[in-house]
Amino acid sequence: MLSGKRALVFAADERLAESVARHLGRLGAQVWVSGLDTEAVEALAEKVNADGGEAHPATVDPTDPHHVREYVAAVAAKGPVDVCFNGFELPAHSSGVGVPYRDLDPAVLTEALGEVIGAQFLTAREAARVMVPAGRGSIITVASTNGSSGRPHTGALGAVAGALEALARSMATEYGPSGVRVNHVRATRLSTGPMYYENALGRPVTLDEVAGTVAWLSSDVSGGVTGQVIEVSGGEHGLSEAVAARGPRRERHVELDLP
Repeated sequence: MLSGKRALVFAADERLAESVARHLGRLGAQVWVSGLDTEAVEALAEKVNADGGEAHPATVDPTDPHHVREYVAAVAAKGPVDVCFNGFELPAHSSGVGVPYRDLDPAVLTEALGEVIGAQFLTAREAARVMVPAGRGSIITVASTNGSSGRPHTGALGAVAGALEALARSMATEYGPSGVRVNHVRATRLSTGPMYYENALGRPVTLDEVAGTVAWLSSDVSGGVTGQVIEVSGGEHGLSEAVAARGPRRERHVELDLP
């Protein structure tokens, strides 16, 4: 499915990116895994290689423009870059989750937007820089379902997720004529504990299921798909949860004077 493809996986020291890297490797892609935790990235490369894949580890800060550009250029100098995925995650403890917006420090919101959007934008832009001349490539961004669910008390998570979806769509329009596809994966909260929200499957979505979707978007099988937000949530009904969280509804009666 991905034989001969060369893939960049940023923030590979995060859980989802690790699963993505292993999926891509099993499907035949050569994977360049990078992150800030050198030991974790090197351990991941060993796992990919043990699975029969081919992985090349590197220590890269996805929020550093110069570092990202130099790294992508170095990989591209050895051959085409076909896939770019960034699994950079925003820690819940630093995103204001659980704090009502009336009490949220504005700095939490602006810093989170700058850090996550900055990292996703940088890696996507630098990948596109080397993909456009080749006339092909697939860029995949990822965030939670908070960008569309309307859940309360999500701090910066909803704003970040919504912004990333918009970024992916705009990049897809800009790079589409050059043969470069850009899509966004809207992933549910990945939990091994009891679900406290509804979904159609009645169970949590797994890391491997999200990673499998990324692998599909990385392949030529999805060649006609760009500018899309692909939700992997098991059929989550986030809005109903958000409404339920408000408590008992107050009855309202509105008279309409219709002709």
